[in-house]
Amino acid sequence: MKERFDGRLRGIPAGALHGLLRRLSAIESFRGRWESAPKPGIHVLRRVRESVASRSAAASCRIAGENRPGAVPGYADALRAVFDGHAEMPPTEDRLLALHAAVFRHIPEERARAGRYKSTGLRERSDRDFLSEPVALRSPGPLLIPAQMETLAGWLPARLTGGEFHPLLVVAAYLLEFLAIRPFADGNGRVGRLLTNLLLLRCGHTYLPYGSLDATIHARREEYHLALRRSQASRNLPRPDISPWLFAFLDALEEMQRREANVVIARLPAEEALSANQTAVLDIAAKEGEVTNRRAALMLGLPRETAKQTLNRLVSIGALRRLGSGRATRYRPLAGEP
Repeated sequence: MKERFDGRLRGIPAGALHGLLRRLSAIESFRGRWESAPKPGIHVLRRVRESVASRSAAASCRIAGENRPGAVPGYADALRAVFDGHAEMPPTEDRLLALHAAVFRHIPEERARAGRYKSTGLRERSDRDFLSEPVALRSPGPLLIPAQMETLAGWLPARLTGGEFHPLLVVAAYLLEFLAIRPFADGNGRVGRLLTNLLLLRCGHTYLPYGSLDATIHARREEYHLALRRSQASRNLPRPDISPWLFAFLDALEEMQRREANVVIARLPAEEALSANQTAVLDIAAKEGEVTNRRAALMLGLPRETAKQTLNRLVSIGALRRLGSGRATRYRPLAGEP
């Protein structure tokens, strides 16, 4: 099985290599610019991380069609843990199960199976859906999942550090197989997106907490899903071609860099340039996703006119974006805007 994973990367069509190498070069170039560029102060970055966690959780749950109470907080908490503790989170099976448990922590009816692979007799879809799905896209039965996940988890570490394949291609190939196995009865996509953030951070892409990759995937979800299915259908053929998925994965990461993480460097104000009221308003916007004049005045005990002036100043320096008009006016962190 591990040789099969290697074969998928060794068998990338020659015609796709140039495009993949261009994307890898652009992504790594951005990583270098991020590491060397001056950035806002720590408190500003902390607010951006909070905003990104909230936006990512909402986007990830929309992708999954999950609207139960507790779904968004559970994902947001799990993503914050990844942002803060990725260095101490090797991508073992235990870690994967822990991420699944965290996603469902605030959904009482899911606690019995949270952090557990699918069990015998438990299907993620109806019999009709299962039988109508192409054989190449069917997930393995519950009895096969533990062994397949053990093999996949064992393949990953050596390939990330082995030097034969670029780490981003290894991450993409790992996610392709994980999403084909679909080891959980529910939440595979959300765990896959948490794993994406975790693995990219562990590969040195430290800008991940400052732009929502989940929101970028949500915006490209049809293209992303189609590329995933095409590559899953091909992955076990004698001459597999997983390049559609590799392109979709790298394109999403490059788009996130361009549209989201760049904003932190280019447009957010320096920490020392903010007044106490401005800092407090940005904290509210980061935690709640947006803020209104009325909400700012109420939370901070400010006159409405003072709150309005503070919001206008944050708009003028590029920290907030104004949406709507009149009484419906609201303000969102600029780093969270698509």
